[in-house]
Amino acid sequence: MHDSISSHDLIVLLGILAAVGGLLALEPVLRVPYPILLVLAGLGLALIPGVPTLELPPDIVLLALLPPLLYSSAFFTSLRDLRANLRPIGLLAIGLVVATTAIVAVVMHEVAGLPWASAVVLGAIVSPTDPVAANAIASRLGVPRRLIVIVEGESLVNDASALVIYRVGILAAIGGAFSAPDAGLRFVGAVTGGIAIGLITGYIVYRLRRPLNNPRAEIALSLMTAYFAYIPAELVGASAVIAAVTAGIYLGWHAPELMRPETRLQSLAVWEILVFLLNAFLFALVGLQLPVVLDGLQGESAGTLLGYAAAICATVIVVRFVWVFPATYLPRLMSRRLRERDPYPPWQYPALISWIGMRGAVTLAAALAVPRLTDAGDRFPGIGLIPGAGVL
Repeated sequence: MHDSISSHDLIVLLGILAAVGGLLALEPVLRVPYPILLVLAGLGLALIPGVPTLELPPDIVLLALLPPLLYSSAFFTSLRDLRANLRPIGLLAIGLVVATTAIVAVVMHEVAGLPWASAVVLGAIVSPTDPVAANAIASRLGVPRRLIVIVEGESLVNDASALVIYRVGILAAIGGAFSAPDAGLRFVGAVTGGIAIGLITGYIVYRLRRPLNNPRAEIALSLMTAYFAYIPAELVGASAVIAAVTAGIYLGWHAPELMRPETRLQSLAVWEILVFLLNAFLFALVGLQLPVVLDGLQGESAGTLLGYAAAICATVIVVRFVWVFPATYLPRLMSRRLRERDPYPPWQYPALISWIGMRGAVTLAAALAVPRLTDAGDRFPGIGLIPGAGVL
C-alpha cells in the first residue's frame, strides 16, 4: 500500500476528511447549508500547495453517483401524490426543462458563441432541480404539503427529461452532427426503452425480495437495484436515468409488501446516510476542481466569465418565473371543470414554486461528466464555458 500511496498523500487525505467533518459539525452553529460549506471547503483545500488533483473518468461520475441518488428519490416518492399532481408536475418536469434548455442554449450561443450542441448540453445541465435543496428550503419556509409534493415530483422527473436531452446533446457534440428528427427519435426510443427496462428490473427484484426475511440481504439488494436498472439501459442505448427512476417508483409502490416495518426503518437510515455522503462528495469535488476549471479558461477575462455566469443564472430564474405563473393559471382559465375541482391558488403558491427550484447533485454530476474529447479526438467544443466540464 505504501509503495503506491505516499505519506504526503495520506496526510492530505486525512486533512480533507478532517476539514469536511469539521465543517459538517459546524453547520448547525453557522446556519449555512452544508452544500455551500463543502464547496468552500473543497475550494480552500484546492488552494493549499501540494494538494493533488483528483482524476476520475467522466463516465464514472454518472455511473457511480447518479443511480443511487435517482433511485432513492423515486423509491421514497408517493405514486399516489404523483398521480394527483400529474398535470403541474408534467408541465414543470418536461415543459419547463425543454423551455429552459432551449432558451439557455440560445442565450449562450448568441452571447458567448457557444456551438449549438454544446449550448444544448449546458442548457440541459442547468435545467433539473434538486429535491434535497428544495426540501430544505421548503421546510424552513413552512410550505404547504401539496407544493412540496409538486416540487419533489418535478425534481424526480426532470432529472430524467433533462439528462435525456443532455445525452442527445453530448452525442451531437462529439459526433459533429445534429439532426432534429434523429434527435426526436433518439429521445422517444430512450424514454420508452428506459421505462421498459425499469419495469422489468423492478419486477425481477420484487420477485427476489418478496420471500426474503433478512434485513441485511434486503438492504444490500435495495442498494444494488439502481445499478441493475441503470447499467443494462446504458448498454442498449436506452435512458439509464429513466430506468433507475422507473424501478424506484415501481418498488416504492410495492414497498409495503416487501419489507417489514423494522427493515423499512433500517433501509431508510442507510439510504439517508448514503444520499448525504454522495451529495457531500459531489459538492466537495466541485470545490476541489474550481482552480482547475479557472486554469482551463485561458483567453477569457474574469469580467467576461462573470457576465456569462450572470446571464445563465438570470435566464434560468426568469424562465422559471415566466413559465410557472401561466402554467398555474392558464389551464384553470381554459377549463371550468378544472376550476371547480381545483380553484385558483393565491399568487404566493406559484411564487414559492418558482423560487425554491434549486439546482444540486444531478447538475453537478452532469457537468463533471462532460467528455473532454470528441470522437475525432478534438477538444469538446466550448468545453471551457461549461462550468466543471471535463475536469475529471
